[in-house]
Amino acid sequence: MKFKSLLIFMVFVLAACGPDVQEVSDETTEEDENITRVPTAEREETVTNSNDEQDYYQTVIPYEISPSRGLTSSNMVSSYNIEAFEKGLFDISKNVFPTDDYVFREGQIFTEDMVRGFLGREYTREEIEEMSDDELTENNAFSNLGLNPSTEGLTDPERIAEEAPLYLSHILEQNYLTRDEEGDTTLDGITIGLAMNSTHYYQREEYGTTYSKSLDADEVERQGQLMANEILERLRANEQYSDQTITFAIFVQSTNTSITPGNFISYAVAEGGENELSSFTEVDEEYVMFPSSEGREVSEQVNSDYQLFNRNLSSYFDNFTTSIGYGRFIDGSLESLTIEIPVQYTSQGEIIGLTQYVEGLMGEHFSGSRVEVSIEDKNETYSLITKDENDQVSTHVYE
Repeated sequence: MKFKSLLIFMVFVLAACGPDVQEVSDETTEEDENITRVPTAEREETVTNSNDEQDYYQTVIPYEISPSRGLTSSNMVSSYNIEAFEKGLFDISKNVFPTDDYVFREGQIFTEDMVRGFLGREYTREEIEEMSDDELTENNAFSNLGLNPSTEGLTDPERIAEEAPLYLSHILEQNYLTRDEEGDTTLDGITIGLAMNSTHYYQREEYGTTYSKSLDADEVERQGQLMANEILERLRANEQYSDQTITFAIFVQSTNTSITPGNFISYAVAEGGENELSSFTEVDEEYVMFPSSEGREVSEQVNSDYQLFNRNLSSYFDNFTTSIGYGRFIDGSLESLTIEIPVQYTSQGEIIGLTQYVEGLMGEHFSGSRVEVSIEDKNETYSLITKDENDQVSTHVYE
């Protein structure tokens, strides 16, 4: 997919992008001048406490922010997709890196510039040869990190949408570390999520109308698999990342107008020393909005339960109209359900009564699934009711 000589460049870049110690600024404000700050280099590395009842990773502290963290919100088409992408990537990682054996750290390998480079377009050999030195520098073509397809010289936005759309939207990296008896950590696992587009957006003229072109689902998946193998090859070119287990997961975003997120479609694992992803495991994941009129077989039973839940609420509270929710299905079963109950605030008494009633309904509906219900208006959340997969209900009313 790339000129092999470019791997020499990647070895240099990856060798230089390991986690650096961040200096703490000497500048202080009036509010924090009495606070003693411990320089990062002097803080002992440890991990957060675990909760055996919740399947979460312990986290390495001091907490290290990913160098490319700020790109997620700007690269993905909606907050719905961001949340589903990040949450789902954790769940896929758990299949490979059990929470009992690994601790989590935000990705420290890919810098912001590297991710931006990956999301760019690949230049063909001919395109590079035709560029002047100034053009090579301006287009960052010396490194040629782009994973999206070359336009092959095309300039018409409609033809580009048809023949060379942008498939890759974002890359998210997670690091998984093991600890020895002394508490020292070693990077032993890496998960890389590829957020792919389901739609290519373009304009025929600058600042003009935005048009969209739906992408072929099979081609999106094929492109994602090719890109995953290319990234694996680049990582393995650096001896520092030759022995880690590396997981790649492919996520397909929903459109920028959808109120439900996209979903993961497959993932693959390269064990330490392996330089190729031999096969991808399909992921059966789907998000469904409720109440649903689409008649999907996967949601028919849940939709019926959801409609009964709404009818029960409307029978006793005149201020209630309808709730809005979306469910996450894994292998055809409801894994989690998030419900928002919009209200117009009238009194604390009504909020408490509605909260108590919903708490009672939780014991009758959506058994065996994680459910989160929030009672809120557009500016404030008044209460939160949660139920775990063991049907244990917890309630909090905000004062």
